[in-house]
Amino acid sequence: MQFVKETLDTSKIDDPVFAISKKAQEDKDPTTVNATIGSLYDEDGKIVALSSYYDIFDKVDDRLKAKYAEGADGNSAYKQAIKDHVLKDHIELPTDVLATAGGSGAVSLVFKDFLKEGDTILLPEIAWASYKTMAYEYGLKTTFYKIDDMDDILNKAHDLSKIQDKIVIVINSPCHNPTGLSLTDDDWKKLIDYFNKLDKPVIILNDIAYIDYAYDSIKAHSYLDIFNGIANNVLIAIAFSISKTMTAYGSRLGALILIHKDKDILAGIHNAIARSCRNIWSNANNGAMIAFSEVMKDDRAFVKEKATYIALLKERADILLKEADEVGLRYYHYDEGFFVTLRCEDNESRDILHAELMEGHIYTVKVNKGIRIAICSVPKNKLIGLAKRIKQISDKR
Repeated sequence: MQFVKETLDTSKIDDPVFAISKKAQEDKDPTTVNATIGSLYDEDGKIVALSSYYDIFDKVDDRLKAKYAEGADGNSAYKQAIKDHVLKDHIELPTDVLATAGGSGAVSLVFKDFLKEGDTILLPEIAWASYKTMAYEYGLKTTFYKIDDMDDILNKAHDLSKIQDKIVIVINSPCHNPTGLSLTDDDWKKLIDYFNKLDKPVIILNDIAYIDYAYDSIKAHSYLDIFNGIANNVLIAIAFSISKTMTAYGSRLGALILIHKDKDILAGIHNAIARSCRNIWSNANNGAMIAFSEVMKDDRAFVKEKATYIALLKERADILLKEADEVGLRYYHYDEGFFVTLRCEDNESRDILHAELMEGHIYTVKVNKGIRIAICSVPKNKLIGLAKRIKQISDKR
């Protein structure tokens, strides 16, 4: 007897990241490397909790933490702080912000509210696995583009435009999860120029969960200027994550930022999405919104503290990539971010390598045609020599 919708997957949820991470924690071999955890950890193997954020959060009155937010779309001070922090002075067009349950909440809202069941969404070929599961949840079909091939992105968008009356494309940049790729300003200009010419609505979902850990903040935000040139048929939807920015993974707070030429169109979209917020999670985390707003009133301590971890991420990436180049270990293009992903010819060879790495006490995460290494959580001493170990295991086959 079927009680839930027939389209839902009733099999036990299996999150491979948590399962493999648990195996890594149980492996007491001194050479064990746990490269599964997608959160920021320090060199002592402890999760980072930015004091510049949590000191402020601790000072928020408990009654405010207990209180509901101003509305389903979030607190006004929070929404303004998001605009100021993310968009800075780059955007001249009308903008709108809604508070969400994490960055994943922002992504999920776009999947839910812009496409109808049976529509197709355009996703990166290598990506955060939840994009695909969210699409399945909402009855959407999926098609995929190569993240490092601008012609392929445009061709896939062109193909989709011929069969569907609306396009939603997910672009995770800067600091792409899981490769660390960041699109150039020229890449973005080509995309916007192409979408402006289409005679149907285009929603660009720009997932910027990791933008605050880009190596150069000014450079990381420069592409936003290009959004000022969107035509009336293009809507920009930016998914932002407090979880990543403030190392507040458990607080489940984020934001959906909307950009369009027509403020009245934005108002209608806002109203529709606010209803979804109210109906799904009712209210975003009030205490976390207040804390973020307070931090952003004078963000110097936050910027200074964050800079130490950005430098650490770069040091870790430099170790792994330099040694990978020395031993001929292939990886996807990396610019910056939490992850480096090794190239695999296909998923069959990936599965074999992944299993062999675990036998060698190296724990990673499988992605499409790749093996993800979370440099965000692996200390430098564990990264030294890792590429050589992986190459030796790979070459034994």
